[in-house]
Amino acid sequence: MAEDYVSRDEHRADMAELRSEFKEGIAGLRQEITTLTKTMEANQQTMLLRFEQVDQRFDQVDKQRQEDRQVMLQQFQQADQRHSDLLAMMNQRFDQVDKQRQEDRQVMLPQFQQVDQRHSDLLAAMNQRFDQVDKQRQEDRQVMLQQFQQVDQQRQADRQEINQRFAQHETRLGSIENWMRTTFVTIALVAVGVATQLFYTLMRFGLKPPTGGP
Repeated sequence: MAEDYVSRDEHRADMAELRSEFKEGIAGLRQEITTLTKTMEANQQTMLLRFEQVDQRFDQVDKQRQEDRQVMLQQFQQADQRHSDLLAMMNQRFDQVDKQRQEDRQVMLPQFQQVDQRHSDLLAAMNQRFDQVDKQRQEDRQVMLQQFQQVDQQRQADRQEINQRFAQHETRLGSIENWMRTTFVTIALVAVGVATQLFYTLMRFGLKPPTGGP
């Protein structure tokens, strides 16, 4: 019984210690939950504030967009009005130009007809002139052909005469060449004879004994 009593005391002590630890754990957990709750509330307040700022920014952007849209709509309306006015003015100007073109066409058509008639007359006159020039060219060609034939005949006659003169000159040159060769041989022989005679004379005077002295 004593052992059972002691065991119960220890069990109670253990239970008390466990309760104390559990309470401390619960207290720490509550404190952490409280801290986390405060942090979440602070974050929530911050996020709400940021959301409010973002909403304000969106409101400002939407307001600015509405203002810009109104301004652009007015500008588009003004541009559309200017475009309509410009289109009407251009149509009016095109009508005036088309009317002026029709009037100019009526004025220029007779002038074109006159120019065409003058061109036809000028073409006929040029064709007639070309025919005359072609006829004259044919006549000139016949005359020039006859002249060329006469010149060719005269050139052939002159060539024959020149060939005859060249033949005569060649004959004369051959005679002169033969005469020069004969003369050169004669002069060479005379020179050799004179040189031989001079050599013999010198040899003879060189071999003659002196006439005076001991």
